[in-house]
Amino acid sequence: MDDEERGFRQSLWQKTAVGNSPYPALISDATAEVVIIGGGFTGLSAALHLSEQGKSVVVMEANEIAWGASGRNGGQVNPGWKILPAEIEANYEAGRGTRVLDLIHGACDLVFDLIERHKIECAPRRAPFFRAAYGESGKKEVDEWVRQWGAVGAPVTLKDDTQTHGLMGSTFFHGGFEDARGGSLQPLSYAHGLAGAAEKAGAKIFTNSRARRIERNGNDWVVVGENGAKVQAQYLLVATNGYTDDLWPGLKKQIVPVASLQAATKPLPKEILATLLPGGHHLSDTRAVMIYCRIDETGRFQIGGRGSAFSPTVQQADTRHLQTEAIRIFPQLENIEWEFEWGGLVAMTKNHRPNLIELSDNAYAGMGYDGRGIAMATTLGKQLAELVGGEDVALPRERLSPFALHEFRNLGVTWHMITAGLKDRFK
Repeated sequence: MDDEERGFRQSLWQKTAVGNSPYPALISDATAEVVIIGGGFTGLSAALHLSEQGKSVVVMEANEIAWGASGRNGGQVNPGWKILPAEIEANYEAGRGTRVLDLIHGACDLVFDLIERHKIECAPRRAPFFRAAYGESGKKEVDEWVRQWGAVGAPVTLKDDTQTHGLMGSTFFHGGFEDARGGSLQPLSYAHGLAGAAEKAGAKIFTNSRARRIERNGNDWVVVGENGAKVQAQYLLVATNGYTDDLWPGLKKQIVPVASLQAATKPLPKEILATLLPGGHHLSDTRAVMIYCRIDETGRFQIGGRGSAFSPTVQQADTRHLQTEAIRIFPQLENIEWEFEWGGLVAMTKNHRPNLIELSDNAYAGMGYDGRGIAMATTLGKQLAELVGGEDVALPRERLSPFALHEFRNLGVTWHMITAGLKDRFK
């Protein structure tokens, strides 16, 4: 079992997921109005919303549903983007910024609305997201977040150090803020639910059906699978995110894939469980090398973060550094046994915002969520569906804008993690 297989198979989510249906491989030619490459949140959301428009849809997934980041993430339905409202508005033409902010504001609601409407069993919890501040610079960061998002109507609340310690069950951090837009869920179960809803609405889903080649036939797109079977469609959507390969020339250089590793304990004893995140919050922190954590529906403590500085790829999902950090923040975990460790690739963009890319006529890609993939991938899938449906969507269409020196991306990630770690030491 290679690192990627291990990163999917050995996850807590693979152990506890519900709602998985067997989907066939593509073995004969098919036609549709839209062909989607990628069976994660983006592709499945697009398939569901397109099918609800009455369009015929085929989804081609190279492995299993949610094989990539969608089935390996931290289960946090996080609000916002990495950049703040002032920068978001500055990045778009007049009037567009307000529409984008409205889109962001409703992203978490979209996830939980879909869960309710389609009766998706995925342990949804609407407890707030918490951003924990570390040091004076962290406190300034959360102050600015609350100021800017509060000014545009977001339900954000600043917390002092005493309130933070009580909310977390830890004295490690120095303040923070709550954002009531957030929530958490079992991500692989959520993906299974999206796939089931899309299929029920009429989409055809094929797994273990890697796309090997893209061709044109007149005005249509033709996607050729690994066994030679073809799907012909008017529209092509590429939704492969951190696992983007050379299928579309230059597309993989649009993002930098970064390893995100996670670990989870065995179910905690009641006396310890009562002391950890007692309000049900899920959180991340302001350090340059941040962690994120929560308690899942089975009573396990789960922590995630980047790979180690000298191994920025998945590398057998070695999470000892995360386990050590968990105990440093929450000493009550000192003698708790860890049961799961896994990892996968998330996708970072140059502008720290999701990219809706116009590849060619009637061909689009959606990618790059910078750690906010559940809410934003679901939302971008809906945006892609609306774009195909002829709507003027909030996110503008962008052209390919590849990272320079992309072939040295792993060295860049390693350098960032080393310098970021040093920066954190002196906060």
